[in-house]
Amino acid sequence: MINSSKLFIVVGCLFLATAGSLSAYGFHGLGDAVTAAKRVSWEWAVQMQYYHGLGLVLVGALGLKIGKSWPLLLAGVLMIAGILIFSFLIYAEVLGAPEAIGEIVPLGGSGFMLSWLALGLAVIRART
Repeated sequence: MINSSKLFIVVGCLFLATAGSLSAYGFHGLGDAVTAAKRVSWEWAVQMQYYHGLGLVLVGALGLKIGKSWPLLLAGVLMIAGILIFSFLIYAEVLGAPEAIGEIVPLGGSGFMLSWLALGLAVIRART
């Protein structure tokens, strides 16, 4: 069974790989079908996916170094939730989902912010 640290690294790598693909799609595939504002939203979603994909790799690496802790687990879960809620809902909206889903996107941003606070707490509480 895979431990949570390795899982966060693997999931982070998957998010990073898909961010690369989604960045290329945003540049080449969206074409003139979307407005300039939607293109900026797409790019912002990709950037946040990149940053927090790297954050997941960091969470996993720290977990391998300092061991399991609830703040570290919380940080990883919040980063995953943030990417799914923030980035993926923006992608969906740009691709034609109802604009009402945009009302949920800030919850993902809040998840991002809380994940970094939880990561800091994990480091403070670490014994090594």
